Amino acid sequence: MNIDLNRRQLIGITLAGLATATLAACAGPGGGAGAGRLGLAWYGGDAVHEAMKKLITEYAKKDSSISISEQYAAFADYWDKLATQTAGRTAPDVVRMSMSYFSDYANRGALLDISKYIDSDINISDMPRDVAESGNLDGKYFGVSQSSIANAAFVDPELIGSLGGSVPTDDWTWESFADWAKAIGASGAGKVYGSMDQGGNFQLFESFARDHGTELFTANGSALAVDVDVIEDWWSYWADMRTDRGAPPASISAETTGFDTWPLAKGITAVGFGWVQQIAFLQPVMTRQLEVLMPPTVSGEAKGLFVKCLDFWSISSNAKDPAAAADLIDFLINDDVAIQTLGVVLGVPPTQRAIDLLALDPTSPAGKAAGYIERVRDLAGPAPAAWPTGYNELLSLFARQAQDISFDKSTPAKAAQDFQEQSVQILS
Repeated sequence: MNIDLNRRQLIGITLAGLATATLAACAGPGGGAGAGRLGLAWYGGDAVHEAMKKLITEYAKKDSSISISEQYAAFADYWDKLATQTAGRTAPDVVRMSMSYFSDYANRGALLDISKYIDSDINISDMPRDVAESGNLDGKYFGVSQSSIANAAFVDPELIGSLGGSVPTDDWTWESFADWAKAIGASGAGKVYGSMDQGGNFQLFESFARDHGTELFTANGSALAVDVDVIEDWWSYWADMRTDRGAPPASISAETTGFDTWPLAKGITAVGFGWVQQIAFLQPVMTRQLEVLMPPTVSGEAKGLFVKCLDFWSISSNAKDPAAAADLIDFLINDDVAIQTLGVVLGVPPTQRAIDLLALDPTSPAGKAAGYIERVRDLAGPAPAAWPTGYNELLSLFARQAQDISFDKSTPAKAAQDFQEQSVQILS
């Protein structure tokens, strides 16, 4: 099997601020260890590592015939290590796989087609269709969803009230949002702006593109489907927001690294955006309580919004005992102890049964995230296909182009044309 992994493509752009994290390879090289042994690899922070280690102990109680070697890291270093291992056919048997890299690894033969294990060994029948099918590429399953995600707006009602503003509702439009954000900025005494600048948020832009009647990518992922004018409109929108204090100037936004430096967390803006589960990381670094709303839409309808999976459990193509690896994945997804141990550290669980089992406090960050997924699931449009090979290059390019605009190094029209032209090379 041919595995052709372009490491620049796979690890050149990841989450900001994690470049100095250290990989923890706790028990050797993981995959290909032979009968009775499985390598399990994941990425995340300390909370994820602690929960996953507990799960390994719990799994040993259920199946003492399997010994699990663990490998874990922060996001950026995880992909560096995994790319090297995959090229050398030494990848761990079961790997945590981000949607951002899913197509890259699957299309290059690094992930096993696990279709024959779905439902027979790995139960996904409790997952909503859009979440379950997130792991399906061209009719074959290469991953099992471990979370449900959706774009969301994080709103600071206390800050808004202190400025004499009204807290928005789910039916806000991009037009009404701009008016509202600029009004907040005008009331902010030069210290508060309406919203964090989202000009470089490619994942939120996907909802915006869908709201304009087209998917972000063509059906086969070989090109952008969205018109260049929609890209220009997006960047013009945020340029206008910066001009009228609807969003901060570039110098402030450029200081954002982790959640504690978000302008929203620092009280510089009243709204921020992200995947809904990020409230669980954002709320602990804030003293004021956040509420979760749907992002603005073009018409007030949520057809551009979607619910899907962001992360998967996948089996490496070099796994020597795929059936045992499939059993481990089923445990991680469906076992009651596993569900309760993980909670929401990997995101909102992919099944309603798991959410119900957790009995989350609806006023807690985790409860708000889970409640939001339940609230929007029936309102959102159908989920898009898996992001194509080259997605992360586009993610990085989109952010760079947006930053160039914000620092007056480019214009929305020029940047949109450049992005469209470069996307042809990246996706071809």
